[in-house]
Amino acid sequence: MPSLKSAASIERLKRRLAKVPPAVRAAAAAEALLQAHALVQAMQRVAPADIGNLRESVRIEGGRFGDRFYVKAGGPTTTRPVREGVSATYDYALGIEFGTAKMKAKPFFYPTYRANRAQMRRSIQNVIRKAARLEGQA
Repeated sequence: MPSLKSAASIERLKRRLAKVPPAVRAAAAAEALLQAHALVQAMQRVAPADIGNLRESVRIEGGRFGDRFYVKAGGPTTTRPVREGVSATYDYALGIEFGTAKMKAKPFFYPTYRANRAQMRRSIQNVIRKAARLEGQA
């Protein structure tokens, strides 16, 4: 259970975030989407091409409010039955990323994310700073 101190901190943060101008939020969201597209392309380049629909399964999913974007891989396009006659399924995108008992890992998702994370953050922060400066001048 959160303490009263952390609950107060959360409320303070919510009040500060509510003061962020819509133009700054929109600029940050647009840059986040741009960075998500670049990350998807990078992941698709390094994903093993010879394994089913793995490359096509790398995609962007939007958040509830349209200002967050999630890059995901796998899902329905890479889900297969464990074996004939068994109702259990597995997502082979996970098997490729982390390996299985019979196959070494061929990671493509997390190494690509880690390699691009700092640059993506810097880019989004720069756009936020620019938008905030412009908003302050208006």
